[in-house]
Amino acid sequence: MYPKVRFRGFDEPWKNKKFLTFSSKITKNSTSDDIDFPRIEFENIVSGEGKLAQNRSKLNHIKSGIKFDKGDILFGKLRPYLKNWWLAEFPGVAVGDFWVIRAKDNRYFLYYLIQAPLFEKVSNYTTGTKMPRSDWNYVSNTFFKLPKIDEQEKIGRILDKVDSLLSLQQRKLELEKQIFYALKTHIFAKDLFFNGQKDMIKYKLKDVSNMYQPETITATQMSTNGYKVFGANGYIGHYYNFNHKDDAITICARGASTGAVNFVPGPVWITGNSMVVDIDSKLINQLYFYYYLTTLNLKKYITGGAQPQLTKEILNGINVNLIPINIQIKVANILVLKLSNFLCK
Repeated sequence: MYPKVRFRGFDEPWKNKKFLTFSSKITKNSTSDDIDFPRIEFENIVSGEGKLAQNRSKLNHIKSGIKFDKGDILFGKLRPYLKNWWLAEFPGVAVGDFWVIRAKDNRYFLYYLIQAPLFEKVSNYTTGTKMPRSDWNYVSNTFFKLPKIDEQEKIGRILDKVDSLLSLQQRKLELEKQIFYALKTHIFAKDLFFNGQKDMIKYKLKDVSNMYQPETITATQMSTNGYKVFGANGYIGHYYNFNHKDDAITICARGASTGAVNFVPGPVWITGNSMVVDIDSKLINQLYFYYYLTTLNLKKYITGGAQPQLTKEILNGINVNLIPINIQIKVANILVLKLSNFLCK
């Protein structure tokens, strides 16, 4: 087997090896001497992100668990958590349904091999009915194609560097999102772009908009192509027609996302699970009003128990504060510019 992309100087084919020939499962239990080690709880694992929470105090009374070292790989073996993995950055004790896997060769290569679709397919072979879990005997005896150690080293290192770069970019994006949210909140809270209260007029939402719930189509009416269908809080399929030619502001009216405000580009079919906010364009800039509504806590107006909902009558009575439309446009342009800047970085 020859991969499509190779490092210079490597031309030997990869060879089939059983999983247990280049890795081992650690089963050594912790002892009372390990009381100061951080405990890793199975429930704290974060799906698909390779992150685990450590707990130094809550589980100090638990003496059972698997002791792991820095560089070991923790892998959730129950079916709902098969995509949970973590490369240990410190020694500790694993509490719960983990495999603790130790590489015999290169730990980084093994870590990324475990994330590959082939390993996922193998680990999905489970035993048990009530709590299906991966079968170690099956996994350990499965053959994988591997390069020599020095090529594993190069592959593992470059994947680790790319992974670190992606993590840094993700943290940067999250920070930019926080900055954008803070800017947006500060603008609407402090009235930065107009002269205090003098230019502000208070309305009821019904005075400046017409809200309605569009016609809902069933899942059987949808198709794999056509115009997008927007449901309670996201796209759920396609339809041959649209019911909104232009962009629209929606408020989720039912379900877990009730109260969420969305800006939905047209043409699109919007279902009755969302309330469409049709504004008076002489008074309101659409983008400004969308950002403004996202700063309001609409969830406090939710009614219903098992099935949360927002009614038109309740939303109509919400107070909104409007500034002159020319200043609304300036505010919207600033927010759009800031948003586009950090999305394009």
